[in-house]
Amino acid sequence: MRRILADVNAPPRGAGLPSWRRSRLNVRYHSALALAQIVLASESFEHHVGDLRVTGYTFDMWRVFEDFVTVALSESLRSYGGRCVSQKPLSLDERRRVSMKPDLMWESGGTTLAVADAKYKAERPEGFPNADLYQMLAYCTVLGLSSGHLVYAKGNEPVDLHVVRGSHAAIHCHTLDLAAPPTALLRQVDQLAAIVASAGAAVGVGA
Repeated sequence: MRRILADVNAPPRGAGLPSWRRSRLNVRYHSALALAQIVLASESFEHHVGDLRVTGYTFDMWRVFEDFVTVALSESLRSYGGRCVSQKPLSLDERRRVSMKPDLMWESGGTTLAVADAKYKAERPEGFPNADLYQMLAYCTVLGLSSGHLVYAKGNEPVDLHVVRGSHAAIHCHTLDLAAPPTALLRQVDQLAAIVASAGAAVGVGA
């Protein structure tokens, strides 16, 4: 199957869906193509029971989680001063050909105090099982930080700390329990903000 689908690629994020037409040549694939169209469009089937019509829709949970963490953590960090910037463009290389956009950067007086990235679950592309750690290390290197923060949904990744050999950079892996009631979940965010602020204070700039 991998050989058969070797030339098949997932459409880039934001790209239009590929079109297809029903014909006698692809009649055997009409059902499969219709299902693929629903999946790619993040739609759902329509269910009919008597006169009742029900339709469903789907969410990109990674996007919902990323947006929630970015907004909630930004608001919680306000009490520590400084300002939070979301998706600020950075360049990995001197020639600015490799771009990066951390989910959240906490800044004060023109200095970046902390960087955080929200991951609903760990990204493990083939051949790169620790891609999140490499990405955060790149952020820390470019920003000159000794620590970075990855925030996962609880149950997808464990709480952990990775100290990078040779650089002494520390990558903190945090989790949020999404099954908790809203007030308890926001308390978790406040606790996370306190940890981030404590690490940011070590940069040597008053927040």
